[in-house]
Amino acid sequence: MKKSQSHLIQRHKTWYARLSIPKDVKSKLGHKREFIKTLKTTDLDVAIIRSKSILADWQNLINMARGNASAIESTAIKLHLDDSDASERINTDTGMSDKDYYAEEIAESLDDNDLKVFYDHLNGRIGTPFTYFANDFIEYNYKNPKTAKDALSTLKMFSYICPTLEEVKKSKVLKWLESETRAKKTVSKAKSYLGKYWKYLQMKEVVSLDLEPFYNIDLPKKLKDEEPRESYTDKEIKEIIKHIKKSGDDALLCSCLIAIYTGARISEIGQLTKDDVVMENNTSCLRVNKSKTKAGIRVIPIHPNLTKLISSLLNDKSSEYLIYGIETKRDSKYRGDIISKRFSRIVRKPLNLPKSKVFHSFRNTVTTKLESAGVPENITADIIGHDKDTMTYGLYSGGTSIKQRYEAIKKISYHL
Repeated sequence: MKKSQSHLIQRHKTWYARLSIPKDVKSKLGHKREFIKTLKTTDLDVAIIRSKSILADWQNLINMARGNASAIESTAIKLHLDDSDASERINTDTGMSDKDYYAEEIAESLDDNDLKVFYDHLNGRIGTPFTYFANDFIEYNYKNPKTAKDALSTLKMFSYICPTLEEVKKSKVLKWLESETRAKKTVSKAKSYLGKYWKYLQMKEVVSLDLEPFYNIDLPKKLKDEEPRESYTDKEIKEIIKHIKKSGDDALLCSCLIAIYTGARISEIGQLTKDDVVMENNTSCLRVNKSKTKAGIRVIPIHPNLTKLISSLLNDKSSEYLIYGIETKRDSKYRGDIISKRFSRIVRKPLNLPKSKVFHSFRNTVTTKLESAGVPENITADIIGHDKDTMTYGLYSGGTSIKQRYEAIKKISYHL
Protein backbone atom coordinates (compact mmCIF):
# COMPACT_ATOMS: atom_id res chain seq x y z
CA MET A 1 0.00 0.00 0.00
CA LYS A 2 1.26 3.47 -0.88
CA LYS A 3 2.08 5.86 1.97
CA SER A 4 -0.75 8.18 0.89
CA GLN A 5 -3.21 5.29 1.44
CA SER A 6 -1.83 4.02 4.75
CA HIS A 7 -4.45 5.87 6.82
CA LEU A 8 -7.41 4.86 4.67
CA ILE A 9 -9.82 1.94 4.97
CA GLN A 10 -12.79 0.97 2.83
CA ARG A 11 -16.14 -0.12 4.21
CA HIS A 12 -18.98 -1.02 1.87
CA LYS A 13 -17.10 0.71 -0.96
CA THR A 14 -16.93 3.98 1.01
CA TRP A 15 -13.50 5.27 2.09
CA TYR A 16 -12.73 6.28 5.69
CA ALA A 17 -9.76 8.10 7.23
CA ARG A 18 -8.30 6.56 10.37
CA LEU A 19 -5.42 7.27 12.72
CA SER A 20 -4.31 5.29 15.77
CA ILE A 21 -4.16 7.27 19.01
CA PRO A 22 -0.85 6.82 20.89
CA LYS A 23 -1.10 5.22 24.34
CA ASP A 24 0.34 8.26 26.14
CA VAL A 25 -2.56 10.50 25.11
CA LYS A 26 -5.51 8.08 25.04
CA SER A 27 -6.75 9.25 28.44
CA LYS A 28 -6.79 12.87 27.23
CA LEU A 29 -8.60 11.99 24.02
CA GLY A 30 -11.60 10.13 25.41
CA HIS A 31 -9.86 6.75 25.85
CA LYS A 32 -10.48 6.04 22.17
CA ARG A 33 -8.32 3.54 20.29
CA GLU A 34 -8.32 5.53 17.07
CA PHE A 35 -9.80 8.45 15.18
CA ILE A 36 -12.06 7.42 12.29
CA LYS A 37 -14.19 9.50 9.92
CA THR A 38 -16.04 8.84 6.68
CA LEU A 39 -14.72 10.63 3.60
CA LYS A 40 -18.08 10.25 1.83
CA THR A 41 -16.59 8.99 -1.42
CA THR A 42 -15.96 5.74 -3.25
CA ASP A 43 -13.19 7.34 -5.33
CA LEU A 44 -9.71 6.60 -3.92
CA ASP A 45 -8.09 9.73 -5.41
CA VAL A 46 -10.76 11.95 -3.89
CA ALA A 47 -10.39 10.12 -0.56
CA ILE A 48 -6.63 10.77 -0.47
CA ILE A 49 -7.19 14.49 -1.02
CA ARG A 50 -9.95 14.79 1.59
CA SER A 51 -8.03 12.81 4.18
CA LYS A 52 -5.02 15.13 4.30
CA SER A 53 -6.64 17.99 6.22
CA ILE A 54 -8.45 15.55 8.55
CA LEU A 55 -5.24 13.69 9.38
CA ALA A 56 -3.46 16.99 9.99
CA ASP A 57 -6.17 18.04 12.46
CA TRP A 58 -5.94 14.72 14.29
CA GLN A 59 -2.17 14.93 14.51
CA ASN A 60 -2.52 18.43 15.88
CA LEU A 61 -4.88 17.17 18.59
CA ILE A 62 -2.28 14.54 19.54
CA ASN A 63 0.45 17.19 19.72
CA MET A 64 -1.67 19.39 21.93
CA ALA A 65 -2.65 16.48 24.16
CA ARG A 66 1.07 16.02 24.74
CA GLY A 67 1.31 19.65 25.86
CA ASN A 68 3.07 20.91 22.74
CA ALA A 69 2.70 24.64 23.42
CA SER A 70 3.70 25.71 19.93
CA ALA A 71 0.97 23.56 18.42
CA ILE A 72 -1.57 24.93 20.89
CA GLU A 73 -0.61 28.53 20.16
CA SER A 74 -0.44 27.96 16.41
CA THR A 75 -3.91 26.42 16.26
CA ALA A 76 -5.42 29.10 18.49
CA ILE A 77 -3.90 31.90 16.39
CA LYS A 78 -5.14 30.31 13.17
CA LEU A 79 -8.64 30.09 14.60
CA HIS A 80 -8.46 33.64 15.94
CA LEU A 81 -7.52 34.98 12.49
CA ASP A 82 -9.91 32.71 10.60
CA ASP A 83 -12.63 34.61 8.74
CA SER A 84 -13.69 31.77 6.45
CA ASP A 85 -17.17 30.26 6.09
CA ALA A 86 -16.46 28.19 9.21
CA SER A 87 -16.78 31.39 11.24
CA GLU A 88 -19.95 32.50 9.47
CA ARG A 89 -22.05 29.33 9.57
CA ILE A 90 -24.07 29.61 12.81
CA ASN A 91 -26.19 26.83 14.29
CA THR A 92 -29.44 28.62 15.12
CA ASP A 93 -30.20 26.20 17.98
CA THR A 94 -26.92 26.71 19.84
CA GLY A 95 -25.66 30.03 18.46
CA MET A 96 -22.25 28.41 17.79
CA SER A 97 -20.28 28.43 14.54
CA ASP A 98 -18.30 25.57 13.00
CA LYS A 99 -15.18 27.30 14.31
CA ASP A 100 -16.65 27.36 17.83
CA TYR A 101 -17.34 23.62 17.70
CA TYR A 102 -13.81 22.91 16.48
CA ALA A 103 -12.32 25.06 19.27
CA GLU A 104 -14.47 23.25 21.83
CA GLU A 105 -13.27 19.87 20.53
CA ILE A 106 -9.66 20.97 20.94
CA ALA A 107 -10.27 22.44 24.40
CA GLU A 108 -11.63 19.14 25.70
CA SER A 109 -8.22 17.52 25.17
CA LEU A 110 -6.23 20.14 27.14
CA ASP A 111 -5.31 20.44 30.79
CA ASP A 112 -5.94 23.66 32.73
CA ASN A 113 -2.61 25.35 31.89
CA ASP A 114 -2.78 24.55 28.18
CA LEU A 115 -6.46 25.48 28.13
CA LYS A 116 -5.64 28.99 29.37
CA VAL A 117 -2.93 29.42 26.73
CA PHE A 118 -5.30 28.20 24.03
CA TYR A 119 -8.16 30.56 24.92
CA ASP A 120 -5.85 33.52 25.55
CA HIS A 121 -4.63 33.25 21.96
CA LEU A 122 -8.03 32.32 20.56
CA ASN A 123 -9.72 35.36 22.09
CA GLY A 124 -6.89 37.76 21.30
CA ARG A 125 -5.84 38.35 24.90
CA ILE A 126 -2.32 37.44 23.82
CA GLY A 127 -1.25 39.05 20.56
CA THR A 128 -0.04 37.31 17.41
CA PRO A 129 3.74 36.65 17.59
CA PHE A 130 5.61 39.04 15.29
CA THR A 131 7.34 36.19 13.46
CA TYR A 132 4.22 34.00 13.18
CA PHE A 133 4.01 34.47 9.37
CA ALA A 134 7.79 34.77 8.85
CA ASN A 135 8.42 31.41 7.20
CA ASP A 136 5.52 31.83 4.76
CA PHE A 137 6.77 35.34 3.95
CA ILE A 138 10.32 34.12 3.29
CA GLU A 139 9.14 31.27 1.07
CA TYR A 140 6.87 33.64 -0.87
CA ASN A 141 9.50 36.33 -1.49
CA TYR A 142 13.03 34.94 -1.48
CA LYS A 143 14.78 32.22 -3.48
CA ASN A 144 18.37 33.17 -2.71
CA PRO A 145 19.38 31.34 0.52
CA LYS A 146 21.56 34.15 1.89
CA THR A 147 18.88 36.77 1.32
CA ALA A 148 16.28 34.50 2.93
CA LYS A 149 18.55 33.93 5.93
CA ASP A 150 19.22 37.67 6.33
CA ALA A 151 15.51 38.49 6.11
CA LEU A 152 14.56 35.86 8.70
CA SER A 153 17.31 37.03 11.08
CA THR A 154 16.02 40.59 10.78
CA LEU A 155 12.46 39.56 11.62
CA LYS A 156 13.64 37.56 14.63
CA MET A 157 15.76 40.48 15.78
CA PHE A 158 12.84 42.91 15.63
CA SER A 159 10.60 40.46 17.51
CA TYR A 160 12.69 41.22 20.63
CA ILE A 161 11.54 44.83 20.35
CA CYS A 162 7.95 44.01 19.36
CA PRO A 163 7.09 40.42 20.40
CA THR A 164 3.61 40.68 18.86
CA LEU A 165 2.16 42.29 15.74
CA GLU A 166 -0.18 44.32 17.90
CA GLU A 167 2.79 46.07 19.56
CA VAL A 168 4.30 47.37 16.32
CA LYS A 169 4.17 51.18 16.27
CA LYS A 170 6.21 53.86 14.55
CA SER A 171 7.55 54.97 17.93
CA LYS A 172 9.07 51.52 18.53
CA VAL A 173 10.56 51.45 15.03
CA LEU A 174 12.21 54.80 15.77
CA LYS A 175 13.47 53.45 19.10
CA TRP A 176 15.04 50.49 17.30
CA LEU A 177 16.72 52.71 14.70
CA GLU A 178 18.15 54.99 17.40
CA SER A 179 19.70 51.97 19.12
CA GLU A 180 21.40 50.70 15.94
CA THR A 181 25.19 50.74 15.71
CA ARG A 182 25.59 48.82 12.47
CA ALA A 183 26.52 50.36 9.11
CA LYS A 184 23.90 52.50 7.38
CA LYS A 185 23.59 50.11 4.44
CA THR A 186 22.97 47.13 6.77
CA VAL A 187 20.31 48.96 8.77
CA SER A 188 18.67 50.21 5.59
CA LYS A 189 18.45 46.66 4.29
CA ALA A 190 16.96 45.46 7.60
CA LYS A 191 14.35 48.25 7.46
CA SER A 192 13.53 47.17 3.90
CA TYR A 193 12.95 43.54 4.99
CA LEU A 194 10.65 44.70 7.80
CA GLY A 195 8.70 46.98 5.48
CA LYS A 196 8.27 44.21 2.95
CA TYR A 197 7.08 41.85 5.69
CA TRP A 198 4.52 44.41 6.83
CA LYS A 199 3.23 44.81 3.25
CA TYR A 200 2.91 41.02 3.06
CA LEU A 201 0.87 41.02 6.27
CA GLN A 202 -1.35 43.75 4.85
CA MET A 203 -1.84 41.69 1.70
CA LYS A 204 -2.86 38.75 3.91
CA GLU A 205 -5.23 41.12 5.75
CA VAL A 206 -3.53 40.34 9.06
CA VAL A 207 -2.70 43.98 9.88
CA SER A 208 -4.50 47.18 8.97
CA LEU A 209 -3.81 48.95 5.69
CA ASP A 210 -3.88 52.22 7.62
CA LEU A 211 -0.84 51.31 9.73
CA GLU A 212 2.52 52.11 8.08
CA PRO A 213 5.09 51.87 10.90
CA PHE A 214 8.10 51.26 8.65
CA TYR A 215 7.49 54.02 6.11
CA ASN A 216 8.36 57.75 5.99
CA ILE A 217 11.11 57.22 8.54
CA ASP A 218 14.65 58.49 7.93
CA LEU A 219 17.69 56.59 9.15
CA PRO A 220 19.60 58.26 12.00
CA LYS A 221 22.43 60.49 10.75
CA LYS A 222 24.80 58.92 13.28
CA LEU A 223 24.91 55.66 11.28
CA LYS A 224 28.17 55.25 9.41
CA ASP A 225 28.53 54.26 5.79
CA GLU A 226 29.68 50.69 5.27
CA GLU A 227 33.31 50.27 4.32
CA PRO A 228 33.23 49.60 0.55
CA ARG A 229 34.72 46.43 -0.86
CA GLU A 230 38.05 46.92 -2.57
CA SER A 231 39.63 45.24 -5.55
CA TYR A 232 42.67 43.03 -5.06
CA THR A 233 46.02 44.06 -6.47
CA ASP A 234 47.90 41.68 -8.78
CA LYS A 235 50.37 41.09 -5.96
CA GLU A 236 47.56 40.11 -3.56
CA ILE A 237 45.96 37.80 -6.14
CA LYS A 238 49.30 36.06 -6.65
CA GLU A 239 49.78 35.70 -2.88
CA ILE A 240 46.23 34.34 -2.40
CA ILE A 241 46.58 31.71 -5.14
CA LYS A 242 50.01 30.69 -3.82
CA HIS A 243 48.64 30.37 -0.27
CA ILE A 244 45.67 28.23 -1.38
CA LYS A 245 47.94 25.92 -3.41
CA LYS A 246 50.06 25.45 -0.30
CA SER A 247 46.94 24.53 1.73
CA GLY A 248 46.07 21.75 -0.72
CA ASP A 249 42.39 22.78 -1.00
CA ASP A 250 41.72 22.08 -4.68
CA ALA A 251 38.03 23.04 -4.50
CA LEU A 252 38.85 26.49 -3.09
CA LEU A 253 41.66 26.94 -5.62
CA CYS A 254 39.35 26.14 -8.55
CA SER A 255 36.66 28.45 -7.17
CA CYS A 256 39.07 31.37 -6.84
CA LEU A 257 40.61 30.86 -10.29
CA ILE A 258 37.17 30.82 -11.90
CA ALA A 259 36.25 33.94 -9.90
CA ILE A 260 39.29 36.00 -10.96
CA TYR A 261 38.70 35.28 -14.65
CA THR A 262 34.89 35.57 -14.72
CA GLY A 263 33.79 37.83 -11.87
CA ALA A 264 31.09 35.30 -11.00
CA ARG A 265 29.48 35.37 -7.57
CA ILE A 266 30.49 32.72 -5.04
CA SER A 267 26.98 31.21 -5.06
CA GLU A 268 27.01 31.02 -8.87
CA ILE A 269 30.37 29.24 -8.92
CA GLY A 270 29.27 26.73 -6.30
CA GLN A 271 26.21 25.70 -8.33
CA LEU A 272 27.95 25.25 -11.69
CA THR A 273 27.54 21.72 -13.09
CA LYS A 274 29.44 19.99 -15.86
CA ASP A 275 26.41 20.57 -18.10
CA ASP A 276 26.97 24.30 -17.62
CA VAL A 277 30.14 24.13 -19.72
CA VAL A 278 28.72 24.84 -23.17
CA MET A 279 29.71 25.89 -26.69
CA GLU A 280 28.26 29.19 -27.89
CA ASN A 281 29.23 30.48 -31.34
CA ASN A 282 32.24 28.12 -31.38
CA THR A 283 33.40 29.48 -28.02
CA SER A 284 33.65 27.49 -24.78
CA CYS A 285 31.55 29.17 -22.12
CA LEU A 286 30.21 28.85 -18.60
CA ARG A 287 26.44 29.11 -18.43
CA VAL A 288 25.17 30.63 -15.19
CA ASN A 289 21.64 29.32 -14.65
CA LYS A 290 21.23 30.15 -10.98
CA SER A 291 21.81 33.68 -9.77
CA LYS A 292 20.39 36.17 -7.27
CA THR A 293 19.23 38.50 -10.07
CA LYS A 294 17.69 38.19 -13.53
CA ALA A 295 20.72 39.90 -15.03
CA GLY A 296 22.89 37.25 -13.39
CA ILE A 297 21.54 34.55 -15.72
CA ARG A 298 24.19 34.75 -18.43
CA VAL A 299 26.85 33.04 -20.53
CA ILE A 300 30.51 33.85 -19.79
CA PRO A 301 33.25 32.92 -22.29
CA ILE A 302 36.01 30.83 -20.71
CA HIS A 303 39.29 32.71 -20.40
CA PRO A 304 42.24 31.01 -22.18
CA ASN A 305 43.97 30.65 -18.79
CA LEU A 306 41.01 28.59 -17.53
CA THR A 307 40.79 26.19 -20.47
CA LYS A 308 43.12 23.56 -18.99
CA LEU A 309 41.48 23.76 -15.55
CA ILE A 310 37.94 23.41 -16.93
CA SER A 311 39.02 20.45 -19.05
CA SER A 312 40.46 18.64 -16.03
CA LEU A 313 37.31 19.33 -14.00
CA LEU A 314 35.15 17.88 -16.77
CA ASN A 315 37.25 14.72 -16.83
CA ASP A 316 36.60 14.07 -13.15
CA LYS A 317 33.52 11.85 -12.83
CA SER A 318 33.13 11.94 -9.05
CA SER A 319 30.49 14.68 -9.08
CA GLU A 320 27.85 16.24 -11.31
CA TYR A 321 29.12 19.64 -10.20
CA LEU A 322 31.96 21.31 -12.03
CA ILE A 323 33.93 21.77 -8.82
CA TYR A 324 34.10 18.61 -6.70
CA GLY A 325 35.05 18.42 -3.04
CA ILE A 326 32.34 20.77 -1.74
CA GLU A 327 30.13 18.44 0.23
CA THR A 328 26.77 19.47 1.63
CA LYS A 329 23.66 17.53 2.59
CA ARG A 330 21.58 20.58 1.84
CA ASP A 331 20.54 22.10 -1.49
CA SER A 332 23.25 23.02 -4.03
CA LYS A 333 22.57 26.70 -3.36
CA TYR A 334 24.47 26.28 -0.07
CA ARG A 335 27.70 25.15 -1.75
CA GLY A 336 28.76 28.79 -2.00
CA ASP A 337 28.51 29.12 1.79
CA ILE A 338 31.04 26.31 2.17
CA ILE A 339 33.45 28.00 -0.24
CA SER A 340 33.03 31.29 1.66
CA LYS A 341 33.86 29.69 5.02
CA ARG A 342 36.95 27.99 3.57
CA PHE A 343 38.12 31.26 2.02
CA SER A 344 37.78 33.01 5.37
CA ARG A 345 39.59 30.25 7.26
CA ILE A 346 42.33 29.48 4.73
CA VAL A 347 42.91 32.90 3.15
CA ARG A 348 41.48 35.95 4.91
CA LYS A 349 42.54 35.20 8.48
CA PRO A 350 46.05 33.82 7.82
CA LEU A 351 46.84 36.65 5.37
CA ASN A 352 45.24 39.22 7.69
CA LEU A 353 43.18 40.77 4.90
CA PRO A 354 41.10 43.86 5.76
CA LYS A 355 37.30 43.67 6.07
CA SER A 356 37.01 45.40 2.71
CA LYS A 357 38.65 42.46 0.93
CA VAL A 358 36.58 39.27 0.74
CA PHE A 359 35.73 36.63 -1.87
CA HIS A 360 33.22 39.03 -3.43
CA SER A 361 36.13 41.42 -4.04
CA PHE A 362 37.11 39.22 -6.99
CA ARG A 363 34.07 40.73 -8.76
CA ASN A 364 35.43 44.20 -8.05
CA THR A 365 38.82 43.08 -9.33
CA VAL A 366 37.46 41.74 -12.61
CA THR A 367 35.37 44.88 -13.12
CA THR A 368 38.43 47.05 -12.48
CA LYS A 369 40.52 44.99 -14.90
CA LEU A 370 37.93 45.34 -17.66
CA GLU A 371 37.55 49.09 -17.07
CA SER A 372 41.32 49.59 -17.14
CA ALA A 373 41.45 47.69 -20.44
CA GLY A 374 38.91 50.07 -21.95
CA VAL A 375 36.07 47.56 -22.18
CA PRO A 376 32.68 49.30 -22.69
CA GLU A 377 30.46 49.21 -19.60
CA ASN A 378 27.63 47.32 -21.33
CA ILE A 379 29.98 44.45 -22.20
CA THR A 380 31.33 44.35 -18.64
CA ALA A 381 27.75 44.27 -17.32
CA ASP A 382 26.94 41.22 -19.46
CA ILE A 383 30.06 39.43 -18.21
CA ILE A 384 29.62 40.33 -14.54
CA GLY A 385 25.84 39.95 -14.55
CA HIS A 386 24.78 43.48 -13.66
CA ASP A 387 21.63 45.34 -14.70
CA LYS A 388 22.10 48.06 -17.31
CA ASP A 389 20.72 51.35 -16.09
CA THR A 390 20.30 53.09 -19.44
CA MET A 391 17.02 52.97 -21.35
CA THR A 392 18.67 51.87 -24.61
CA TYR A 393 20.85 49.05 -23.27
CA GLY A 394 18.70 48.09 -20.30
CA LEU A 395 15.27 47.98 -21.96
CA TYR A 396 15.76 47.42 -25.66
CA SER A 397 19.12 45.68 -26.15
CA GLY A 398 19.29 41.92 -26.54
CA GLY A 399 22.78 41.92 -25.04
CA THR A 400 26.31 41.83 -26.34
CA SER A 401 27.65 38.99 -28.48
CA ILE A 402 29.73 36.08 -27.23
CA LYS A 403 32.56 37.29 -29.43
CA GLN A 404 32.48 40.75 -27.79
CA ARG A 405 32.54 39.19 -24.32
CA TYR A 406 35.34 36.80 -25.23
CA GLU A 407 37.54 39.59 -26.61
CA ALA A 408 36.94 41.50 -23.37
CA ILE A 409 37.62 38.48 -21.13
CA LYS A 410 40.99 37.88 -22.85
CA LYS A 411 42.17 41.29 -21.62
CA ILE A 412 42.14 40.09 -17.99
CA SER A 413 45.69 39.30 -16.89
CA TYR A 414 47.38 38.71 -13.51
CA HIS A 415 50.85 37.39 -14.43
CA LEU A 416 50.48 34.45 -12.03
